[in-house]
Amino acid sequence: MEDQAASIRITRHGKIRLWVKKALEFFQANPEEPLVLYSSPSDVSTSTIPRLISVVEIVKREYLKGSATGLHQFNQLLFEDRSQVPVDGEERSSALLLALEGSSHPKQKLAPYMKVTLSAKALPDRPHERETYQSAAVRRLSKSAKARLKKRAKKQVSQ
Repeated sequence: MEDQAASIRITRHGKIRLWVKKALEFFQANPEEPLVLYSSPSDVSTSTIPRLISVVEIVKREYLKGSATGLHQFNQLLFEDRSQVPVDGEERSSALLLALEGSSHPKQKLAPYMKVTLSAKALPDRPHERETYQSAAVRRLSKSAKARLKKRAKKQVSQ
Protein backbone atom coordinates (compact mmCIF):
# COMPACT_ATOMS: atom_id res chain seq x y z
CA MET A 1 0.00 0.00 0.00
CA GLU A 2 1.05 3.61 -0.21
CA ASP A 3 1.35 5.27 3.20
CA GLN A 4 0.23 3.05 6.08
CA ALA A 5 -0.86 6.10 8.11
CA ALA A 6 -3.21 7.15 5.30
CA SER A 7 -4.88 3.82 4.58
CA ILE A 8 -7.67 1.69 6.01
CA ARG A 9 -7.99 -2.03 5.30
CA ILE A 10 -11.54 -3.33 5.08
CA THR A 11 -11.97 -6.86 6.44
CA ARG A 12 -14.83 -9.31 6.83
CA HIS A 13 -15.02 -8.96 10.59
CA GLY A 14 -14.75 -5.21 11.26
CA LYS A 15 -17.51 -2.71 11.96
CA ILE A 16 -18.53 -0.43 9.10
CA ARG A 17 -19.37 2.48 11.42
CA LEU A 18 -15.85 2.40 12.92
CA TRP A 19 -14.22 2.55 9.47
CA VAL A 20 -16.52 5.44 8.49
CA LYS A 21 -15.72 7.28 11.73
CA LYS A 22 -11.98 6.76 11.24
CA ALA A 23 -12.14 8.02 7.64
CA LEU A 24 -14.17 11.12 8.54
CA GLU A 25 -11.78 11.90 11.42
CA PHE A 26 -8.86 11.53 9.00
CA PHE A 27 -10.37 14.06 6.57
CA GLN A 28 -11.12 16.45 9.41
CA ALA A 29 -7.50 16.29 10.63
CA ASN A 30 -5.85 16.08 7.17
CA PRO A 31 -8.01 17.84 4.55
CA GLU A 32 -5.16 17.98 2.02
CA GLU A 33 -4.18 14.29 2.19
CA PRO A 34 -5.71 11.40 0.20
CA LEU A 35 -6.98 8.33 2.05
CA VAL A 36 -6.70 4.81 0.61
CA LEU A 37 -9.33 2.24 1.55
CA TYR A 38 -8.59 -1.27 0.36
CA SER A 39 -9.70 -4.86 0.62
CA SER A 40 -7.19 -7.66 0.79
CA PRO A 41 -7.06 -10.48 -1.76
CA SER A 42 -9.27 -13.32 -0.61
CA ASP A 43 -11.36 -16.16 -1.96
CA VAL A 44 -14.11 -15.14 -4.35
CA SER A 45 -16.73 -16.53 -1.97
CA THR A 46 -15.49 -14.29 0.87
CA SER A 47 -14.76 -11.10 -1.05
CA THR A 48 -14.68 -7.88 0.98
CA ILE A 49 -15.20 -5.67 -2.07
CA PRO A 50 -18.94 -5.13 -1.37
CA ARG A 51 -18.11 -4.01 2.19
CA LEU A 52 -15.43 -1.68 0.84
CA ILE A 53 -17.90 -0.09 -1.58
CA SER A 54 -20.46 0.36 1.22
CA VAL A 55 -17.89 2.08 3.43
CA VAL A 56 -16.75 4.37 0.60
CA GLU A 57 -20.31 5.41 -0.29
CA ILE A 58 -21.20 6.12 3.35
CA VAL A 59 -18.00 8.16 3.84
CA LYS A 60 -18.74 10.20 0.70
CA ARG A 61 -22.34 10.85 1.79
CA GLU A 62 -21.38 11.83 5.37
CA TYR A 63 -18.51 14.03 4.18
CA LEU A 64 -20.86 15.88 1.83
CA LYS A 65 -23.17 16.74 4.76
CA GLY A 66 -20.44 18.89 6.31
CA SER A 67 -18.93 20.32 3.14
CA ALA A 68 -20.14 22.07 -0.01
CA THR A 69 -18.18 19.72 -2.26
CA GLY A 70 -17.62 16.02 -1.85
CA LEU A 71 -14.66 13.71 -2.25
CA HIS A 72 -12.81 12.77 -5.44
CA GLN A 73 -12.72 8.99 -5.87
CA PHE A 74 -10.15 6.86 -7.70
CA ASN A 75 -10.94 3.12 -8.07
CA GLN A 76 -8.61 0.24 -8.88
CA LEU A 77 -9.97 -3.28 -9.31
CA LEU A 78 -7.03 -5.67 -9.10
CA PHE A 79 -6.44 -9.39 -8.75
CA GLU A 80 -3.82 -11.71 -7.38
CA ASP A 81 -3.03 -14.94 -9.23
CA ARG A 82 -3.14 -17.88 -6.84
CA SER A 83 -2.49 -20.68 -9.25
CA GLN A 84 -1.14 -23.99 -8.07
CA VAL A 85 1.71 -24.13 -10.59
CA PRO A 86 5.00 -24.22 -8.67
CA VAL A 87 7.24 -21.20 -9.14
CA ASP A 88 10.48 -23.00 -9.95
CA GLY A 89 12.13 -26.37 -10.16
CA GLU A 90 11.27 -29.62 -11.81
CA GLU A 91 7.74 -29.67 -10.38
CA ARG A 92 6.89 -26.56 -12.40
CA SER A 93 8.05 -28.05 -15.69
CA SER A 94 6.12 -31.30 -15.11
CA ALA A 95 2.97 -29.34 -14.17
CA LEU A 96 3.29 -27.24 -17.32
CA LEU A 97 3.81 -30.36 -19.49
CA LEU A 98 0.64 -31.92 -18.03
CA ALA A 99 -1.28 -28.73 -18.77
CA LEU A 100 -0.04 -28.67 -22.36
CA GLU A 101 -1.01 -32.30 -22.87
CA GLY A 102 -4.56 -31.44 -21.88
CA SER A 103 -5.03 -34.42 -19.56
CA SER A 104 -4.65 -32.48 -16.35
CA HIS A 105 -5.11 -28.75 -16.00
CA PRO A 106 -3.50 -26.91 -13.11
CA LYS A 107 -6.15 -25.05 -11.19
CA GLN A 108 -5.81 -21.32 -11.63
CA LYS A 109 -7.51 -19.01 -9.23
CA LEU A 110 -7.70 -15.25 -9.26
CA ALA A 111 -8.30 -13.46 -5.97
CA PRO A 112 -9.89 -10.05 -6.57
CA TYR A 113 -9.30 -7.03 -4.41
CA MET A 114 -9.94 -3.32 -4.72
CA LYS A 115 -8.28 -0.06 -3.76
CA VAL A 116 -10.24 3.18 -3.49
CA THR A 117 -8.47 6.50 -2.99
CA LEU A 118 -10.57 9.36 -1.63
CA SER A 119 -9.34 12.94 -1.70
CA ALA A 120 -10.90 16.27 -0.80
CA LYS A 121 -8.70 18.00 -3.39
CA ALA A 122 -8.29 17.02 -7.04
CA LEU A 123 -5.09 15.04 -7.58
CA PRO A 124 -3.34 16.22 -10.77
CA ASP A 125 -1.17 13.10 -11.20
CA ARG A 126 -4.17 10.74 -11.20
CA PRO A 127 -5.75 8.59 -12.56
CA HIS A 128 -3.11 5.92 -13.04
CA GLU A 129 -3.25 3.00 -15.44
CA ARG A 130 -6.20 0.67 -14.76
CA GLU A 131 -7.81 3.27 -12.51
CA THR A 132 -11.19 4.94 -12.87
CA TYR A 133 -12.22 8.34 -11.56
CA GLN A 134 -15.44 9.66 -10.04
CA SER A 135 -15.66 13.42 -9.66
CA ALA A 136 -16.63 15.08 -6.40
CA ALA A 137 -20.33 15.60 -5.82
CA VAL A 138 -21.68 19.08 -5.14
CA ARG A 139 -24.23 19.54 -2.38
CA ARG A 140 -27.53 20.90 -3.65
CA LEU A 141 -29.54 23.12 -1.35
CA SER A 142 -33.33 23.08 -1.19
CA LYS A 143 -35.33 26.24 -1.91
CA SER A 144 -36.02 26.76 1.78
CA ALA A 145 -32.33 26.36 2.67
CA LYS A 146 -31.38 28.90 0.00
CA ALA A 147 -34.01 31.31 1.36
CA ARG A 148 -32.64 30.90 4.91
CA LEU A 149 -29.09 31.62 3.69
CA LYS A 150 -30.28 34.76 1.85
CA LYS A 151 -32.16 35.89 4.94
CA ARG A 152 -29.08 35.38 7.17
CA ALA A 153 -26.84 37.20 4.71
CA LYS A 154 -29.27 40.11 4.52
CA LYS A 155 -29.50 40.22 8.34
CA GLN A 156 -25.68 40.27 8.69
CA VAL A 157 -25.33 43.10 6.16
CA SER A 158 -27.94 45.23 7.96
CA GLN A 159 -26.17 44.88 11.33
